[in-house]
Amino acid sequence: MKCLPLLAAAVLSVTVAMGAEEVPDWAKWEYAAPADRVFAAALKSIRAQHYEVRSQDEAQHEVDFHVGITALSWGYNMTLTVTPIDEAHSRVLVAVARSGGKAVSWGSGKKQLRTILDGIDAELAGRKSGLK
Repeated sequence: MKCLPLLAAAVLSVTVAMGAEEVPDWAKWEYAAPADRVFAAALKSIRAQHYEVRSQDEAQHEVDFHVGITALSWGYNMTLTVTPIDEAHSRVLVAVARSGGKAVSWGSGKKQLRTILDGIDAELAGRKSGLK
């Protein structure tokens, strides 16, 4: 009887791991700037696109946001995370989930993510972001 909770936890962790998708190469980017600066640029870029920020964690450099309906989907839920590589370099990873699921959404979110990354590039270069 004591093994039942342990077995249930093991099955749950395997199920969650199987459902987790690998972040595609197009959703990974590196910058020659500190993580704090890249995260601030990412927030500005996301807001410039008028995407809905649902939560943000300054300490973890992570922001959850929603991209609205597009021609091919009911929108996307995205989590952008900035991690330091060293003091002067950072890595951005973006996890993308379709709001309506695969059955009703055919897009990947790649175009919307590219716009966000372009905004980060512009912000770090000192140009005005807001490219849409």
